[in-house]
Amino acid sequence: MLCCQMRCAREFGWVAEVGAELASQGAAGKDTRGLCTAALEHVLRVLLAHPGVESLYALLRVPASPHLGGPGAMAAERRLASLVARNYRPGDIARSVFNPECQSVHSVEFPACVLYELVLLSVELEEFTSIRSYAVALVDAGHPLTVLPLSLLPVESGLHRPLGAADDWTWAVPPTPMTTFDAPELHSTLPMRQRVAGIEVTEVSVEESAEAMGSAVQHWCADSNGTIAAQEFWASEPVRNEDFPAAFALLPLVAWPEGQASARLYPSSPDSVFRALLSAAVRGSAYGHGLYGAYGRLATWRSLGGLVGTPADASILSVADMVGRVDWFHMDTASGWFHGIAWDLAVAALRSGGQEIAVLAATDTD
Repeated sequence: MLCCQMRCAREFGWVAEVGAELASQGAAGKDTRGLCTAALEHVLRVLLAHPGVESLYALLRVPASPHLGGPGAMAAERRLASLVARNYRPGDIARSVFNPECQSVHSVEFPACVLYELVLLSVELEEFTSIRSYAVALVDAGHPLTVLPLSLLPVESGLHRPLGAADDWTWAVPPTPMTTFDAPELHSTLPMRQRVAGIEVTEVSVEESAEAMGSAVQHWCADSNGTIAAQEFWASEPVRNEDFPAAFALLPLVAWPEGQASARLYPSSPDSVFRALLSAAVRGSAYGHGLYGAYGRLATWRSLGGLVGTPADASILSVADMVGRVDWFHMDTASGWFHGIAWDLAVAALRSGGQEIAVLAATDTD
């Protein structure tokens, strides 16, 4: 057994040396045809395909990309962190990634993202001393991910894999236009319209709130051809949940221009909205990469904070509390404003008190 482990360590070590050299060639500008970059990707895949502590030791010695810095290098490390969390046993990760004596060529982004990718996979971090110690140090360093809880909150419960789930089970929401809604469509009736007839609705959108609401889909714009419409409205009188379809029809929505068919409205839940936003955050845009799990979760909570109207510096727990007090809705994305390919999103929130309404719509195209 020991001989076998030593042989594996030597083989993985050789692969790591090859990967490091390929990254070095690319960083030196000697990869004009992209062959070194492609070969480096293959090296990473080979190591990931043989999960075990020895291959993980080797993986820590291979750069995630030939980029020496900037957004490209950061995105590559976040992607690699996601793959490591999904492919390796938590015990092996604790013994290597979070071992202070283990040498690594990766920046702090890599272990930080691995930590929060493990949270998304429902790993009980309390079982691993090295991971707990690293989490404390990360908080002391003020890393942006540390505002996230180290366990899933109730609204995130849909991320837990059910017992007996099929091999292809996933928490992710299908991309539009394949999305279907479990609940029946909500329709505006005459009694509803009569009850909201005297209510005046005014748009009160501000840039800061719109930016927060669009956090989960901001990469659709930054990396691709995306468009976001994040709007807030104030009703002169409280709108009851049962009357929301009639009030919603009064809103001047950018994504459903006047003269086109109005949005079809469906009741939703905090869990469903969370999964829709997280799915959008982790997926790549038409021409870019996604945010991956750790930062995708952070962006999702920022979007939720904007939608429920909490201050920008509110804690995740405060946002989660407000999320449970809001009435949630999904809308279809059939209007001409949406591209209807694979990157569409539309959700609405009737905030606590009934006088504030937030609507987020987003679309992207190739």
